[in-house]
Amino acid sequence: MDVLDDLMAAARTGDAAAYRQFLAEVAVRVRSRLASKIGADSELEDLVQEVLIAVHQKRHTHDPSRPVAPWLNAIAGYKLIDHWRRRGRSPIELDDSADMAVAADSMAGLDVDSLLDQLPDHQAEAIRLTHIDGLTSSEAGEQLGVGTSAMKLRVHRGLNRLKALIAEDEA
Repeated sequence: MDVLDDLMAAARTGDAAAYRQFLAEVAVRVRSRLASKIGADSELEDLVQEVLIAVHQKRHTHDPSRPVAPWLNAIAGYKLIDHWRRRGRSPIELDDSADMAVAADSMAGLDVDSLLDQLPDHQAEAIRLTHIDGLTSSEAGEQLGVGTSAMKLRVHRGLNRLKALIAEDEA
């Protein structure tokens, strides 16, 4: 069990010290994760603070029967997307050119959420977990209760569908 799960459980019982420790641990993890995505610049601390505020405001949405880390990663991922939107960057990092041969610059102005909303739920969730939240196919598959191969297939099919949607929009 992750220390975040224990701290969140204690915080739910009113343990203010556990909640402060929870937020401190969240800040360390989020800072590390976001620094690898945007670099360690002055905007990093602003983004970490945005995530901490969102975690505080949305803490009631966490299901106590589920691990905290995926919930936290989703919040951080959405804040990262907001950050990229404000700067005109694409929130989807294209790791596999075989899956998605679209230049990142051509995606800069796209609303990724609206594109993902056009996919079947299982494909959109697979892409969010792997390409936005940064989970491996194995981690995402475990979270959704499917095998790694099934997760890779969902991502592959979803990315191909996104490629087709982008091509339709450009035509």
